[in-house]
Amino acid sequence: MKGLPKKVRNEAAPKEVPKPAEGEVICVVKKTLGGDHLSVRCLDGVERLARIPGRMKKKVWMREGDVILAAPWDIQSNKCDIVYKYANDEVRKLIDAGVINPDLLEQLRG
Repeated sequence: MKGLPKKVRNEAAPKEVPKPAEGEVICVVKKTLGGDHLSVRCLDGVERLARIPGRMKKKVWMREGDVILAAPWDIQSNKCDIVYKYANDEVRKLIDAGVINPDLLEQLRG
């Protein structure tokens, strides 16, 4: 039986949901603008122009209403880079952990 591949178990450990570090903020996508840019509304109350970095292009698709983690620029505070896109179950985990207020999140989406 040489040459046959070993059976590999695919038991993935649950990943830790990234929380905003210093200099990062959670945002909601308001509008896609094209050219790898989005209009986002952040939890700190500022509407920013977000840029999708090259490592996320064509791998992570974003649409209106998605919750993302962004890092505002130091020079121009009305612009930011996208760090991470949260899945729906990750957003629920953030709400349960008290990182996001669900009422505020619905207000940003609506």
